[in-house]
Amino acid sequence: MEVLATIEKNDLAKLLGGDEFGSVSRSTRTKIEKLETIFRELVNPALYYQHLEIDSVEKGAVLLEEGPKFTSPKLSKTMKDCDEIICYIATLGENVDGEIKRLMGQKHLAEAYILDAMASVAADNMVATFHERMKSEYENQGKQVTICFSPGYCDWPITEQKKLFSMFDSNELDVELTDSCLMQPRKSISGVFGITPFNSNQSTHSYNPCLECNQRDCSERRNSAF
Repeated sequence: MEVLATIEKNDLAKLLGGDEFGSVSRSTRTKIEKLETIFRELVNPALYYQHLEIDSVEKGAVLLEEGPKFTSPKLSKTMKDCDEIICYIATLGENVDGEIKRLMGQKHLAEAYILDAMASVAADNMVATFHERMKSEYENQGKQVTICFSPGYCDWPITEQKKLFSMFDSNELDVELTDSCLMQPRKSISGVFGITPFNSNQSTHSYNPCLECNQRDCSERRNSAF
């Protein structure tokens, strides 16, 4: 699926230690403007997804009809009323990683740090755009989507990446999984979200585990249900 990798300036500013883009120093904004051109030339975004049926949702696990069992109490609580699931893998491609390493090797540490932050924001935005697109599509069908979950976050073990990747043809992916279950290229994101009938229990399909968590400084914290 074609999804643009755009950079939200205020999100970038937060990663760089500011409140909004206007609070970032002039020298940093100048570097960002120069790096934006480089970023656009390097980025090669791609997003892959599979639409699968859920066989059952048990306490602590989600069992797919033609696939593995995902083990996570919080994921299973989110998927309680879902009968379908979307598995996705998104990537910016390997060129951005290469440029970050090149800048690091030449001791251009500020530029490398900024480009890394830009890529993180763009990758997150790809997934957010895809999620919103699917949300609109399923609303037209009288359905609703849950929040996104990724292996390695909350109580879903990073090792479950292997199960998620098994849903895809490795020959068609531009993303590889290392022995430690990290993705290459590094600026890649994988995850899932559920699909539930629109008239299902509101308290279930709007479940957000972040609202139950006391770790307020988590970079992945979501303050709303969707």
